[in-house]
Amino acid sequence: MVKNHYLEAWSWPMTTMTLPWITVIFAIIAASIHCFFWLIESVRWRQHAAWKRFGVNDQAEAEVLAPMAFNQGYYNLALAAANLVGAILLCTGNGASVLFGAGLVAAASFTMVVAAVVLLISKPGFIVPVLIQGVAPIIALFGFIGIHAA
Repeated sequence: MVKNHYLEAWSWPMTTMTLPWITVIFAIIAASIHCFFWLIESVRWRQHAAWKRFGVNDQAEAEVLAPMAFNQGYYNLALAAANLVGAILLCTGNGASVLFGAGLVAAASFTMVVAAVVLLISKPGFIVPVLIQGVAPIIALFGFIGIHAA
C-alpha cells in the first residue's frame, strides 16, 4: 500500500499538524448566523419585522421581493451547511476528510466575506449587517494561518 504523506500531514491525531480551533469555532458561528438569515429570508419574509430589516418600505414591496428573498435564504442555508459540515470534517482527524473540510470552510467562508464586502459597497450605511455577516467567516479564514507543524 502506498502512503500518502501529504494526507498524513493533515491528520490531526498524527502529531504533525495542529487543529485550527479558531477556524472550527468561527465557521460554526458563521453557519449559525447564516441559518438565521435563512430563517428571516425564506421562512419569515412576509412578516413586517423581517422585511423591515432589509430596508423594504411596505408589504407590497416585500411581496414583490419575496421570491428573491426566498432564493437568497436558501443560498445562505447552503453556505451555512458547507461551513458546518466542513468544521465537523476538520475535527475528524482523517487526512482526506480534513482536506475536504478545509476546502468547504474556506470556500463557504470566502463567499460569506465577499457577500459582506458587496453589501458594504452597495449599502455603506448597513455597517452593522456587514459586520454581522462578515466578521465570523473572515476570522475562520484567518484561523487557517495558525496551522503549523507541531
